[in-house]
Amino acid sequence: MALRQVMKTLSLAGVVAAVACTTPEEFPPQEEHDAGSVPEQKPPTVPMKPAQGGTGGTVSVPPVQMFPSAGGSPVVTCAAGPSGTVVGPGGSRPLSLSGSTVKSEAPPPPISGGTMLTTSDGSTIVAADPDRDQVYIVDAAGMKQLHTLELNAGDQPGRVIEDKAGRIHVVLRGAHAIASFGREKDSAITRRDVCAVPRGIAYDEANDLIHVACAEGKMVTLNAEPAMPMPTRTLDLGTDARDVIVRGDKLFVSRFRSAELLVMNMDGALQETRTPQSFGHIEERTEVNPENACEFTSKQVNVESTPNVAWRSVDVPNVGVAMLHQRSRTDEIQVTAGGYGSGSCGAGIVQTAVTVGLDSQRAVTVDMIDLTLAVDMAVDREGAVLAIVAPGNQGVTSQVQTVSVASLQQLVMQQAANGGFGSPGNNGVGGSFAMSSPAGFPGQPADIAPCMSGTPLLQEPQGQVTAVTFASPYVLALQEREPAGISFYDLRTNTQRQRIDLGAESRFDTGHAMFHARAGAGIACASCHPEAGDDGHTWTFATIGARRTQTLRGGLLGTEPLHWNGDMKDFGTLMKEVFVGRMSGFSPSPDQADALSQFLDRQPALHADAVDKDAADRGKELFESQEVGCSGCHTGSHFTNNRTENVGTGADLQVPSLKGVRFRTPLMHDGCAANLSERFTKKDCGGGDKHGKTSQLKAEQISDLTAYLETL
Repeated sequence: MALRQVMKTLSLAGVVAAVACTTPEEFPPQEEHDAGSVPEQKPPTVPMKPAQGGTGGTVSVPPVQMFPSAGGSPVVTCAAGPSGTVVGPGGSRPLSLSGSTVKSEAPPPPISGGTMLTTSDGSTIVAADPDRDQVYIVDAAGMKQLHTLELNAGDQPGRVIEDKAGRIHVVLRGAHAIASFGREKDSAITRRDVCAVPRGIAYDEANDLIHVACAEGKMVTLNAEPAMPMPTRTLDLGTDARDVIVRGDKLFVSRFRSAELLVMNMDGALQETRTPQSFGHIEERTEVNPENACEFTSKQVNVESTPNVAWRSVDVPNVGVAMLHQRSRTDEIQVTAGGYGSGSCGAGIVQTAVTVGLDSQRAVTVDMIDLTLAVDMAVDREGAVLAIVAPGNQGVTSQVQTVSVASLQQLVMQQAANGGFGSPGNNGVGGSFAMSSPAGFPGQPADIAPCMSGTPLLQEPQGQVTAVTFASPYVLALQEREPAGISFYDLRTNTQRQRIDLGAESRFDTGHAMFHARAGAGIACASCHPEAGDDGHTWTFATIGARRTQTLRGGLLGTEPLHWNGDMKDFGTLMKEVFVGRMSGFSPSPDQADALSQFLDRQPALHADAVDKDAADRGKELFESQEVGCSGCHTGSHFTNNRTENVGTGADLQVPSLKGVRFRTPLMHDGCAANLSERFTKKDCGGGDKHGKTSQLKAEQISDLTAYLETL
């Protein structure tokens, strides 16, 4: 039967798409699917030359695809876009994974970035490899590998620094320690325990000290001399510390999920806390009538996004602290196909942003276009150029963009000159210049984030890029994790000068690749679940309400049904509804979906020992007592009975695991408790005595119970 088509051009979140409208009866019978899902498909494949050291295989090009509404009736047919993409409600779709599915018993850790260093004399590049527990020493000028240092299995080396004696110090994320060594081939490696979850590291040249930031909230200071193992000072900064920067008489420490910057003096006293600015705009939103696929309505909505997930913070000479972070939307998010938006500026639910001068009174925040899962950033020694890497872009668009710091500042000042004014950042400090929003909409946020695209590389690296450093003023060095290599690019021509094949074993894992891959919505799974955890964000979902991002660590399989409402009966359902549907991702095979579930299931929960063991022991007794009743629901190895319960919080919700609970504040399904203490003490938050009987407990008993929960 010939289909009657009414072509209508729509601007969907910045993407112009040709949509073919048809009436439901003109389609042949369709299989039934859950609301918002996309039917599984087997797209045609295009041969692809196997990557050196990789698994090879083919790349799939999804065909034009129909997005069904509730009940399975197709709504629109999306027109095919260029380069094997599909343009539609979710933006553009990437090429899908194909070839042999690999499920590693010991998969590589989630990508964290920030694993490269160029030494102060410019002669040497040091690259830490958390996938293979190795450190590569490379001749920067000769662009050749000198040697490899072998670490212990599970060390997961991360951030790297150099001291004034030329020694190298690297954080061992998986071993609760730092390792120190020289650049020479046979250098001895000295290990020093620092904290439970070390993350960032910085060198204080004036005092010859090393500062290590830890996710459990400690900042540990040690002498740079490896023979002196004991810390000289330990500070408690609160959870989620990430990067450390030393400049003059100041210490700066970033928080990972909240994107806060702590400003301290050298004595460790907190002076102030700064955050990038929240931005908002008016968005023209087009919706399809579910009763008539050819009927469209438009409405204007207020959209605001807040900063979170500070992947990397660096010191920019003559400018100040620069933070590479995300911004997540706070307006209502649709739970239908394509509901998570597109990769266009401001059109997706997560946006990559850069804030420069965050420690100053004239901070500048700019959204970066077309960067999915941007995890690392480096600056040249003059403070003129930033290089940003986004491994989520692999196979879709350039993984690397460079941008001049002056252009960031100029763009924002031009926006301000057109009617915008600098306004304070969160907590009333800092400030970003941005263009004023249109008037006439009550409650509209004051500013619109300016958007820009950096300069991409003309020749894409062979492997997935996870870290970057400047080998010289005009040469970038890029670390590729799979296949393992280091590429050198000349910024004057934007072309590759040399690639070092590090000859390391393949660590390809299908689940790892899917977790970090860009979907059509311009986001990856890791965008909202950085390092397999959570972004600390509370979303507002249409028809569901406020829901805080859940962690994926600590064992996922065996806790079904999934999601707060328990509406995802198993992982396959979640993949169809969220990855394929809302995120506009490709349709994975059952084996690929299983590989992703296996990868996530093997990510351990973060853990830290009790600060006060006696208090934690008393808290455990309370937790397990019948009088309090916590262990009635929070039981077993995952500390959950996997049931759906109403604990007085206004809805029937899945009992969450408590493993690693101290690392995932705010708490509760709607994020109402900023910390564990508020879970028990904040009115209208914890559910009262329907959620464990705790109203009779004294303040010191609540403190004991909290101390125990922090050890899980």
